[in-house]
Amino acid sequence: MVTHRGGVAVTVAAGVLAAALTGCSGGVSAPRPLPAPSGARAVPASAGAAWPVSPDQELAELRAALALPAQPFSAVLNVEVTDGTRTVRRQGVVNVSDDQQTGALSVISASAEQQARSQAYLTITREAAYTRSDDAAWVRSPRPPEPLLTDHRVLARELLRNDPGSFRGRARIRTLRGGMGFHLVGRLPLATVAGAFDAASRSQLAQHHASDCVADLLVDADGRLSVLTLTCEADGYRLRSTTGLAEYGPVAETSPPADL
Repeated sequence: MVTHRGGVAVTVAAGVLAAALTGCSGGVSAPRPLPAPSGARAVPASAGAAWPVSPDQELAELRAALALPAQPFSAVLNVEVTDGTRTVRRQGVVNVSDDQQTGALSVISASAEQQARSQAYLTITREAAYTRSDDAAWVRSPRPPEPLLTDHRVLARELLRNDPGSFRGRARIRTLRGGMGFHLVGRLPLATVAGAFDAASRSQLAQHHASDCVADLLVDADGRLSVLTLTCEADGYRLRSTTGLAEYGPVAETSPPADL
């Protein structure tokens, strides 16, 4: 369970992924995937801002954005995790409030080796979790102990603490509402980013003795996550996780599936 406010980012809980890999499905329409962020420096966030902006000023603005009090929110979530043999995509809407995270997600799992594809649906309310696969009935279970999302600001602050040069300047946010954000890239120990992965991914990374990952972060002018990509490589194994949040709005209540 997460008790911080809305400035969060990255992963669906281990129980969610486990449900996806065993195959559950139901009735949430999936939004379009988010385009990947551009890391190029660009124009200021507002038309009236002074140009050029110095790197020191940009860095100060980023630190100020990350220090803003986080607020409850809803957002469109897109996640893709792949290691070349299996790809899992999760899409839907999440709601993050002071003491709860809820959401309704579709989960698609594809295996390159078996040429198999399964689709699942997951709804997490304040009271319970509901999963469904194929044409089976919804199954009600306790809420998973892990959060849907973990706090991306921890990663951003750690990147800046390790190396202020990890801040690459402003970059355009390539979502419907657009705007400019702050781009960071750097290596972080696996222990620091482990909470951004589900249990299955953590197990694979441990088996291949991964020690660190490259973190590529794009946050908006309010310090909220736009895109987080984590790339981990070791012993010839490569795992890549990309999480996008878009269309931020006021927090809403997630209801149980309508076709229970």
